[in-house]
Amino acid sequence: MKLLFLNHNTRYGGTYYRAMPMAEQLAARGHAVTLMTVSNRCRWRVSWSNEKGVRLAETPNLGQDVSGQGYGPPDNLFRLGHAIFQPYDVIQMFDHKPNATFPGFVGRMRGATVVADWADWWGGPGGINDVPKRRMPAIGAFEQWWEERSKRWADGVVTISSVLKQRAVGLGIPAENVLHLPTGAASDRIQPVPLLDARRRLDLPVNRRIVGFIGIGQGDLEIALNAIRPLNDVWLMVVGHKSPHVRLQAERLGVADRLWQTGFIDDHEVSDYLGCANLMVLPMKDTAANRGRLPNKLLDYLCAGRPTVASPVGDVRSVVERYGVGILAQEAQFSFAVDYLLSHPDISFGMGKQARVTATRTFAWPKLVEQLERFYDFLRNKR
Repeated sequence: MKLLFLNHNTRYGGTYYRAMPMAEQLAARGHAVTLMTVSNRCRWRVSWSNEKGVRLAETPNLGQDVSGQGYGPPDNLFRLGHAIFQPYDVIQMFDHKPNATFPGFVGRMRGATVVADWADWWGGPGGINDVPKRRMPAIGAFEQWWEERSKRWADGVVTISSVLKQRAVGLGIPAENVLHLPTGAASDRIQPVPLLDARRRLDLPVNRRIVGFIGIGQGDLEIALNAIRPLNDVWLMVVGHKSPHVRLQAERLGVADRLWQTGFIDDHEVSDYLGCANLMVLPMKDTAANRGRLPNKLLDYLCAGRPTVASPVGDVRSVVERYGVGILAQEAQFSFAVDYLLSHPDISFGMGKQARVTATRTFAWPKLVEQLERFYDFLRNKR
């Protein structure tokens, strides 16, 4: 099949880590896959490359951050033109932003089967767009409507979580047209590294107690900062961009001297950084946005072979409970759970070992992509 993947955000950000591995697996299975994602560098120019068999287009980023990603005029115009002149068998639209959905539906006019990939809960109370102030409130109102409408108009819907699958079916979409497909684990990119080896490579004290966190989304980190507050010898490592807001929170809570913000880390170094942590944390407030997602960071923790202290929210709760890869804790018990795993290394080691097994078996990309291929065939045969 000839496939087009339309990712709304930038390369190495957010849904890219769902779209790209999926594309790579499909390319390895003999499909011709083109992935479009927004460039981090180019304002006007489109950059083409071939990455592990995937034809990758990095589109212009001018206007990308106008009231949310996906609205850049040069990006949208290029994608629309491509969809008009290049026919595809299947187009998968990663979330509802204009640069993902508008070209997708144009492509259907050329005969493509259109699949909406739903990876986040955006609209309504507690959704990603539920923020105190928007630069353009009209865009927020449009997105609340279009998030659901674009799923109804698609030929099929793929959801990252069971919560979003329930939401899709609740919109009146036939259950057989909805596939719950979690993101696969990057078990090749992230490998377990023994703690002592990782500490030596990064020149860190061997006996320091470190809890780790990775990712761009750092909005709920105050839960983790509060958790280490009474644990005087515990550090929090945040792998990812250095958020001034998180630094201010740490200063206010009196733990700034035990907050390590690494800044951006290249993919080939991530294993060492995760490996230097005794355990990982996944703090999440109980909001619609968090219930609707399966964070990539949880899968990274599984790949690294580290146990996780997580909030019992959405599919994170079911993964931790079902596979025994960590401890679930409400905000008031988060500190106790962290201390418990740090104080019981045998239990922590066993959970970490089970985490890696879960990553390579349950969340293996080849297994998940087989389901996706069957779903494509089912939808195409229905048209």
